[in-house]
Amino acid sequence: MSQDHFRDYLNVIGRYPLLTPEQEIQLSRQVHRMLALKGEDRPLTKREEREVKIGKRAKDAIINSNLRLVVHIAKRYKMRLRSNGMEMMDLIQEGAIGLDRAAEKFDGSKGYRFTTYAYWWIRQSIGRAIDVKERLIKMPSNVLQLAHDAARAKQAFIQEHGRWPTMSELAAVLEVTVDELSLVLQRNATHASLDALIADDGLSLVDVIASNEDNKNELADEYHEQLQLAFFSLKPAEQEILRGQYCLYGAKHKTLAKLGSELGVTRERIRQRMVNAQRKLKLLLHS
Repeated sequence: MSQDHFRDYLNVIGRYPLLTPEQEIQLSRQVHRMLALKGEDRPLTKREEREVKIGKRAKDAIINSNLRLVVHIAKRYKMRLRSNGMEMMDLIQEGAIGLDRAAEKFDGSKGYRFTTYAYWWIRQSIGRAIDVKERLIKMPSNVLQLAHDAARAKQAFIQEHGRWPTMSELAAVLEVTVDELSLVLQRNATHASLDALIADDGLSLVDVIASNEDNKNELADEYHEQLQLAFFSLKPAEQEILRGQYCLYGAKHKTLAKLGSELGVTRERIRQRMVNAQRKLKLLLHS
């Protein structure tokens, strides 16, 4: 979404007034009444149908008045985006899901404000979306926590020692084995397209792999060497698929169907192998 559209969105949600504590209590009661009636396994009376409509409007009012909170929290999470898989509006949409859930669960009679209650739901929704959508492999919560602990421990080690920790040193800090830590870090890899930009001058992974020019800048040369080593660590069939798909090393472009015909497998199988090859390439670059 462009900056102009994002500003328009902010202008729209800014028109909804903030709620007073008294309004939050009243609206939450109407929402709970709506949910209770919708859970009834019987036909509703005319009065009850009106109460359901009132409850829906109450829920909408709670949500609309707190969308600015979602934007505020989403901005804090924007720096956690490590790949091209999600954008700011994606974070806002995920946060709105948490806000919707908070609007249903909130009990205004318990004495705390809705924003205090909704903050946790919004953060949980955004955080879970980042963890799930930006990773190659879905990870359980305890493994995700270990991945986050590893990232914090690595930064602390760098600040204290002025260098990156070895796997053994990092595993010792986290009190896990090297094998366990290695598996977590591999699963923690995020999506990366071969067309993704890796430098401010517009270079992509494909550009760097395929380039043999001597006048590439220092950053490109470094990536070129790393990608060359990673690429030629793949299986021959995986190299062939990536060559054909991305025209690497002078190869002509080949469709998935063409590659499947040459290798004696289906188009879908070629697609799966290509995805696996990209994942291996990504892991090799981060090992």
